[in-house]
Amino acid sequence: MAVSEKIAASFGAKAARALVIRPLRDAHLTVVHLQQCYEHGNSRVILEPDNAFLVMLYLEDAEHSDIGLDERLEPIKIYPKASICLVSLKQGAAISINGQLDVLAFHVPIAHLAELTEEAGEPRIDDFLICRGLHDQVIRNMGAALMPMFDMPDEVRDTLVPHIGLAFIAHLAHKYGRSPAQHLSASGQFTSMQEKRIKTYINTNLSRDIGLEDISVASGFSVEELSSGFEETTGQSISEWLLASRIARAKAYLTKTGESIDQVAEACGFSDQATFIENFTHSVGVTPDEWRSRNRH
Repeated sequence: MAVSEKIAASFGAKAARALVIRPLRDAHLTVVHLQQCYEHGNSRVILEPDNAFLVMLYLEDAEHSDIGLDERLEPIKIYPKASICLVSLKQGAAISINGQLDVLAFHVPIAHLAELTEEAGEPRIDDFLICRGLHDQVIRNMGAALMPMFDMPDEVRDTLVPHIGLAFIAHLAHKYGRSPAQHLSASGQFTSMQEKRIKTYINTNLSRDIGLEDISVASGFSVEELSSGFEETTGQSISEWLLASRIARAKAYLTKTGESIDQVAEACGFSDQATFIENFTHSVGVTPDEWRSRNRH
C-alpha cells in the first residue's frame, strides 16, 4: 500500500489527494490533503510505527488530544489555522480528534536527513525537534503553493514540486534539525560545517526567543563547549552575534517593508517594541523610525 493510502486509512478517509515528491535522490516526500469530519467520541487515529516524521499543517482550526502508550487520553488542545505539528513516528502515534479536520500531512522519511548531507552538502543532522501548535510562516506559504498542484497536469506539476519539496526539507533541517553529539577541535574552534550549522539554525530561528539551551540541543554541543567554541571561532559571544543578526534583519525589514515598528520587533525576535527600539538605537545610533526615513527607497 502506498504511503498516501496508509495515511488516509489511518485517518479513516476512503481516499485523499496526494503528491509524491522526490526532492533529492531516493527518499520520497508524500503530501496528503486530508478532509474528514469526526463524530465526538469516535475519532481515534492510529499511526503505525515508521522510520519517518509527520508534519501536519492545519488549514482550519482543529481540536484533538494525544493518546498515550498507556491508552490514557490527554487533554484536548486547539490547533489554530496555519499552525503546525511535527512528530516522530518511530514509536507510532495516536490521537483522538473532535469535529472537522482539514490538514496537509507531510510524511518525511528519515532517509531525507542523510540525503541532505550527502547530496546537498548540508551539515549532518539526525533528528528533529518535536513541536505542536507552532506557527511557521514558511511551511504555511509552502502549503499554499502546493495546494493548486493537486489539480495540475502531471507534466506541469512534476517540474515544480521537487523544488518546493527540497525547500521544505531544507527548512525543516535548518529550523528543527538536531545534530548528533559534537565536540570541538583541538584548537577549541568549530569546523566550518559546525559553524555553518549553528549560524544557519540561529538565522532560521531569529523570530523566536531562542537561547543557549535551544542552540545547544540543535547543534549537539554542550552549553559550555557551544559558548567557548563560538567565541573562539567568531570572536563574538553568541548573544553578541544574535543581537547583530537581529539588528541586520531589522534594517532590511525597515528598508524594504511597510511593517510597523511593533511588527518588525516581533519578526526579528525582540520581546517587545521598547526593547527593540532601545537595542536598535544603541547599536545603530538612530531610532528605527529615523533609520527607515533615511534609507527607504
